[in-house]
Amino acid sequence: EPEPGCSRPELRLLLLGRSGVGKSATGNTILGRSMFVSKFSNQMVTKVCQRESRATGEGTLVVIDTPYLFSSMSPAEDKQRNIERCLELCAPSLHVLLLVIAIGCYELEDKEVVCGVQEVFGAEARRYMIVVFTRKDDLEGDSVQDYIEGLDSLRELVENCGGRYCANNKGSEEERVGQVRELLGMVQRLVGENGGPYIMKFRNQGGGFLDSVKGAASQKEDKPHGGGELQRQATGYEPNPGIHELKVLLVGKRGAGKSAAGNSLLGKRVFETKFSEESVTRRFVLESRIWRERRVVIIDTPDISSSKDIKAELRRHVFGGPHAFLLVTPLGSFSKKDEVVLDTLQASFGDKFVEYLIILFTRKEDLGDQDLEMFLKSRSTALCKLIKKCKDRYCVFSYRVTREEEQHQAEELLQTVVSLVQQHGDRPCTFREQEPLSLVLVGKSGPGKSATGNTILGRPDFLSQFRAQPVTRTCQSSRRLWGQQEVVVVDMPSLCLMASAEGGPSQLEEEVRRCWSCCKEGNKILVLVFQLGWFTQEDKRAVKELETIFGEEVLKYTIVLFTRKEDLEVDIADYIKNAENRTLQNIIKRCGGRICAFNNKETGQAREDQAAVLLTMANQLIESHGGHGYPQKWENISKSIKNGQDKHKPKHLLKNLKEILL
Repeated sequence: EPEPGCSRPELRLLLLGRSGVGKSATGNTILGRSMFVSKFSNQMVTKVCQRESRATGEGTLVVIDTPYLFSSMSPAEDKQRNIERCLELCAPSLHVLLLVIAIGCYELEDKEVVCGVQEVFGAEARRYMIVVFTRKDDLEGDSVQDYIEGLDSLRELVENCGGRYCANNKGSEEERVGQVRELLGMVQRLVGENGGPYIMKFRNQGGGFLDSVKGAASQKEDKPHGGGELQRQATGYEPNPGIHELKVLLVGKRGAGKSAAGNSLLGKRVFETKFSEESVTRRFVLESRIWRERRVVIIDTPDISSSKDIKAELRRHVFGGPHAFLLVTPLGSFSKKDEVVLDTLQASFGDKFVEYLIILFTRKEDLGDQDLEMFLKSRSTALCKLIKKCKDRYCVFSYRVTREEEQHQAEELLQTVVSLVQQHGDRPCTFREQEPLSLVLVGKSGPGKSATGNTILGRPDFLSQFRAQPVTRTCQSSRRLWGQQEVVVVDMPSLCLMASAEGGPSQLEEEVRRCWSCCKEGNKILVLVFQLGWFTQEDKRAVKELETIFGEEVLKYTIVLFTRKEDLEVDIADYIKNAENRTLQNIIKRCGGRICAFNNKETGQAREDQAAVLLTMANQLIESHGGHGYPQKWENISKSIKNGQDKHKPKHLLKNLKEILL
């Protein structure tokens, strides 16, 4: 099950080790791209903890890279700060700790790391540890096992980790993929053996959190934690770990005070703030804090309206989308520049971003004795409309306040954010291309809807057989991941069978309701399936009744798909252009000319290519409608069905509805 606060389940891996062993390079190999700075240097390259991720078929793979956390040469304050940051990035839990050791270089510093891990994470952490050896190519043909057996202290370490180890090198792409596959397989087995991840509860018990971190930072070995030890427990696969991630994206024009607002929310000065004519924040900066058992990630941004490739930057730094947007603007200064910022968000997230937007007005001190609501109502029409769209979600900050008052302001705003997140079921605002897509397959019985659904899914989830009688007798659905987008495919049955059965017309309504319940989230696009060379009066009636139930606008959200592409001797567009069937051409014209063809016997990459054409077309159609799919709500559809029943006698209605969504 996905964690609350995340759209997809996460698998979190923590890289630990001394400087120069290849932690960052290992992280890049696991992620399949260069996210961490990795270069050969006699100086420490990684100086701060960094969290990066990528989507997989099962969920999200998260890798946390770290500097040399436990060096006896580092100042205690630096170690404490880095360890605290590491624990925040790992919240709410860790699945596996990866202890990175360079082959041929097992030294005192490596042993320091092992002691430090035990100090911070506890003795049981070794149950969640895998040793990763780098520079495997230095063995020159010798086995890793022989290398381990040749050094008593190293052999003891591996044994304490349950004998779990793997090795990697700078091999070919194929070798690196194989190494990652081996490591992740070991990770999955380890999580299964432990019954879930390693959960850390960040609760102060007499200063417990800071005490245990300080103890690790000063490396006081054999010192018991007592009541100050971090609470730890291993549980099941993280259905409700206690600490949920909450991502807040700060946006606004240059000089609006985003960084200062971020510092207030974090309760510490981490974002650079100063009065300047130039932009102070020039890149995305992520910082976090633990607040009421949530890891609150505050993302400070430059002026996103002036960034060249803002969509790519947002996808990289706000993976999966933020849970809330915080538009920071000084009182009395809302302008076209703010509107351009909002337009930039709309381009990346669609119109729905407003549902996740909170306005933060700064410089409350300039208000004087004026009433805030009266002041806002007297401002520009654009601002009033925005506040209305946000359903009056706004807060006001003054920076001429005491420390206690500043904390109170931050608490109120964070509570507003949490309330908004809860309204959305802890789901973030996804990017347009990550918004779930539902494809509803409609058409008469027999053209190959179920087979088409299987082609889209890439697997035979729907029963598809050549028979004289309809095979699909009730609505069925399945889903797949296409890139980072979840795709729901709904296969519709012969609804006339439902209407003519014992339930009568009411069963027709129930079946359409069931269809709609299969695709509650995301955007809906209808796919009208025809068989090439076999357009009949039944197909024509199906389109007519499709409009009767779903409204005259439904074809604006419909793609026409022809099956039996293998029978074509020309391009599908040429086939339609030269077709003599004016009715078919008119239907396609009303669907905006959106057509594609499937050979449902294809396999492998050829099958995927067909699905990609349809899915791309569906997303482009949504884009053309401002980020929205078919807009009608169930109440309107139900009313249309009832109206149709009132206008026609039951037998006539059933006859006309026979081919609606077959």
